[in-house]
Amino acid sequence: MSATDASAPPVAERTGHPFLTYDMIREIPDAIGKTIENSASRISSITDRVKGRPHCYFTGCGTAFFSAMLGSNMFSLMEDDASKFECAQALELGNSHYIVSNSVVFGVSHSGITKTTVDALRAVKSRSGYAVGITHFKDRPISEVADETLVVGNGPDKSRCHTKCYPAGALPLTLLALDLLEQGHSVEANRLHTIRKELEEMPRLANSVLSSTETTMKELAETYYDKRAVYFAGTGGSCANALEAALKIMETSYLPAQGFETEQLLHGPWCSLDERSILFVMSTERSMYERNADCVRAASSLGATVIPLVFEGDRDIAGMSRDVITLPSVDEKLAPYLSIIPLYLFAYHLSVRLGNNPDYLRYLSPTYWNARTIIFPPGTH
Repeated sequence: MSATDASAPPVAERTGHPFLTYDMIREIPDAIGKTIENSASRISSITDRVKGRPHCYFTGCGTAFFSAMLGSNMFSLMEDDASKFECAQALELGNSHYIVSNSVVFGVSHSGITKTTVDALRAVKSRSGYAVGITHFKDRPISEVADETLVVGNGPDKSRCHTKCYPAGALPLTLLALDLLEQGHSVEANRLHTIRKELEEMPRLANSVLSSTETTMKELAETYYDKRAVYFAGTGGSCANALEAALKIMETSYLPAQGFETEQLLHGPWCSLDERSILFVMSTERSMYERNADCVRAASSLGATVIPLVFEGDRDIAGMSRDVITLPSVDEKLAPYLSIIPLYLFAYHLSVRLGNNPDYLRYLSPTYWNARTIIFPPGTH
């Protein structure tokens, strides 16, 4: 179908708060719980297929790619392993000539239809690879290509601005890495035991973060709605959150927004910070805490509004800003599953404050809907 033959733009199901996006954010704790519950029995069989493979790819598009990034972060603890682990954009992976034979690929796609991701899985399989699909729907094209498909979450994300599917898509990868680590890698057993216990508590912790931060994030959105640009910075798994949170600002508020790994922000982009900017800094990576502190100090000195996200009990970075978001103290590999919640709430309430409908990514406009049909012909996303 050509763009000129495209169907009419969607009609808004809701026209005021609470929008569908809000409901989906509120469902994150349940989506996390259902994913952990339903994935547990499938992980061990996938673990056996992953062991001994020379290379492991994590791929997807948009929010799904950031989900793959987040989930793969736990694999960074396996630095002594003979296998190599790499996040690759689906378009790049599907058209690459350097795919390592006999590798594994994990493809995340909320819809299970995303053609670029399906093509990437097919490309790895063509070189004797093993493909795992992670999706929210049964019997979709990703399942036709994948050797194994994990259906995650607690049902489809009803908003076009996907939120709850982000942590749900990442969790199976975190669980898989933890399973591999528990089979003899050089990580302290006590730490792995703690991570496992904290994962069991994650739905409760996520609910706690929702309750403790929603009013604050709404107030921040109403206070800073007139900022010119929104930035996010973080290290480790929080780098994926920075990219995902910036995407949500662009999708729902149509404002300039960017996410950075903290050091990347400090190598040039910091020059664009000023009093018209707002910067969220996720400071939950203990080994890189001081560099995130440098980021907070430097941005504050430029007049930017800086909002750090820190663990409860933090006294250093928390004392540098008027507005601070505190999170339950968990292993730094799990912290991004909690810190994304207040960032989603800020993006949502900012969109509402600006008079937008966050559910549709501007698809209610015929001009933007027509552009979408060029980008995604029917059946490709």
